[in-house]
Amino acid sequence: MIENLVSVTPDDFDRFFPKPSTAFGSAAFNMLNSGNAERVECLVGCDASGSPVMGLIAGLRDGAWRSPFSAPMAAISWRNDPSIATVESFLRKVTEYLAPIPLRIVLPPSFVAPSMLSQIAGTAMNMASHVTADFNFHYDLSLFPDFEKHLTPSARNKYHQSLKAGFIFDAADIARAYAVIRANRTAKGYYLAMTLEQVEATAEAIDIDAFVLSLDGTDVASAIVYRIAPGVAHVVYWGDTPGFERMRPMNILPYHIFSHYHSLGFNIVNIGTSSTDGVANHGLCSFKSSLGCTLSLIPSLLINNS
Repeated sequence: MIENLVSVTPDDFDRFFPKPSTAFGSAAFNMLNSGNAERVECLVGCDASGSPVMGLIAGLRDGAWRSPFSAPMAAISWRNDPSIATVESFLRKVTEYLAPIPLRIVLPPSFVAPSMLSQIAGTAMNMASHVTADFNFHYDLSLFPDFEKHLTPSARNKYHQSLKAGFIFDAADIARAYAVIRANRTAKGYYLAMTLEQVEATAEAIDIDAFVLSLDGTDVASAIVYRIAPGVAHVVYWGDTPGFERMRPMNILPYHIFSHYHSLGFNIVNIGTSSTDGVANHGLCSFKSSLGCTLSLIPSLLINNS
């Protein structure tokens, strides 16, 4: 059980939890983005002996405490797989500490730590006043040796088309990959959440890989990928250069990314959510499903603590 909740320095938080559930859970990463919150709290729940058991980093933003406040998933950490009772006592003390302002938690996908995240999600859902589920897709790299077998017939056809184009896949610096992403988002009128400088700064706290797909010396698609946990890569951005869609670069780029991380012994490539506040982008859902990806849910929970 959690007997005491304390607010600690970022350095102490990372010392207490040197192996967070994901890289988004480290204080180093969160403080890198502290300018996106009015205030940041690094909270640690301790047992009767004073030993740290669970931790959570939250930022005050837009009238709510948020974990995460500038990332795709919560900064929640633990040691030695605490019990359901411990999780409940921790969340209650956190919400009491942050009262009267509500707390919004967006949990990592369950594959990160299936048992522990089920405990946290179930407990938080029972406390929440509002729950939304977003649709997340990940690729199980144990499937990769039979990549084509797990494609839908339509995706397999488009993949075969892309093989004829003669694309070259290679690692690249972040700036080169980002230039393709920026052109893609600009052409589609989509918001690009991070500047190049912000992505490059994030490399101080998270290992980042960048890749480009080129054709006759022109970059036609790219991806920026974070290594967020042991054996888990997370695609933050990917997209193609306007004007090359008919050559199907986005039907071969996933193959190369999966191949790269499979060769490194990774277990999962997470390609992220395809919904916003529970509203599905059906085109994206269909595309990711066609690649053989597995669907999981990302719960967003609002806990009112007045």
